[in-house]
Amino acid sequence: MTMYSRRMFLGVLSTSVAVPFVVPASVLGLDGHVAPSERVTMGLIGCGSHGAGWNLDLMFKNPVQQIVAVCDVDKNYVAAAQKKVNDFYSKKTGTDYKGCDIYTDFRDLVNRKDIDAVDIVTPDHWHVPMAVFAMKAGKDVICEKPTRTIKEGRLLCDVQKVTQRVFQTASENRSVPCYQQLVNLARNGYLGEIRHIKVLLPPGNTAARDPNKRDGNTTVQEIPPTLDYELWTGPAPLLPYIPARNHYNWRWNQAYSGGVLPDWGSHLINIAQWAIDADGTGPVEVQGTGIFPPFDEPWNTANTFKISYKYANGITMDVWSEVPGIKIEGTKGWVLSRGWRKPLTASDEELLKITFNNNENLGRSECLADNGSGGEHIDFTNCVKSRKLCYYTAESGHRTHTVSHIGNISMLLGGAKLTWNPQKEIFEGDHAKEANQNTFFEREQRNPWTFEKIDSWINVG
Repeated sequence: MTMYSRRMFLGVLSTSVAVPFVVPASVLGLDGHVAPSERVTMGLIGCGSHGAGWNLDLMFKNPVQQIVAVCDVDKNYVAAAQKKVNDFYSKKTGTDYKGCDIYTDFRDLVNRKDIDAVDIVTPDHWHVPMAVFAMKAGKDVICEKPTRTIKEGRLLCDVQKVTQRVFQTASENRSVPCYQQLVNLARNGYLGEIRHIKVLLPPGNTAARDPNKRDGNTTVQEIPPTLDYELWTGPAPLLPYIPARNHYNWRWNQAYSGGVLPDWGSHLINIAQWAIDADGTGPVEVQGTGIFPPFDEPWNTANTFKISYKYANGITMDVWSEVPGIKIEGTKGWVLSRGWRKPLTASDEELLKITFNNNENLGRSECLADNGSGGEHIDFTNCVKSRKLCYYTAESGHRTHTVSHIGNISMLLGGAKLTWNPQKEIFEGDHAKEANQNTFFEREQRNPWTFEKIDSWINVG
């Protein structure tokens, strides 16, 4: 019997004691179609706006997923998420549902035997440690992007291959029709030989450039009693608590993230990699410049940037900050989506009328999302059941994030032109030593939140 075919909802008496009971599909009211034995029991780790907002809402729309536990280091966040889950299932069942448990420590949630899969929606510096732990503990994983370093990304891929757990890099874009059409046009030869790609990403945090628009208090504060700041920081350097770089704004500080480049790049650079069949490789050259805030700011990732890449087959790609968009240019024409998930324009309108048969279509039709919502969770649960690879694998996610990381490294080295070996996954040639020692290539983890400690977190009892 497979793991996902054994299902129990939990009636929770407290955060430490749970009494299992089976809720029939008819009582649960999940569209009346998904039996308890066919549901994927989910735990959510990270209950901020993207976790308790976007991801919970998508799981609610997918009747195969059944949320039984939520976790966050902020007691206010986790309480709000628990209420949202219980309210949703109460409305569905017509009962006073109380079956969602809460946790502060992610290890307690992952070690629950009745949970099949976890959705990791934390700051970037926690993505890989939590995902590696969950896969080693026998859970399937859907995890937000990006990785924090290139070395961590490689470890993630290696652990996924060894454990054979299902892993989805969480991005909806491979289920969005306009991007599937763009990729199908490129990969099936309708644009001719691909020569150049333009990827447009939004600028970084504007608050870091405009003191009048700063979001949050930028002075050192006492840690709120509702926040476990030690656990929030985890493997990252332990910095003084500043509200303006906590929660959402962590993404603009290099202690936790690489800024907008890997954040949005995980979506649109991924579409570029998919379009040129580079899911398992990457560029061989990179050179980029960016504008960074002063390093005594709470935010120190690039606000604006212009980065050029070259692939071994001669394809070039420019990534810069403007508005979200992607353009693929070939010898027979070009196709462009300017704006976030916007309809395509093309050098010839006839390109937009082309339809693709099953042999040509690289997308997964069962995951198509007209409004850009839900495809990643549908694909994930389909793969949990089939044990097939998801549409945005650990490997393809890692390769996409690497494109962004080497861009950040070039910028931090003053715009150095760098040679990247995508087979060995190291820098070579000029500036290689400095590049291979950069914080976005590899960095030391803070004790006790190291990869070496992960096996000790697993409750094998």
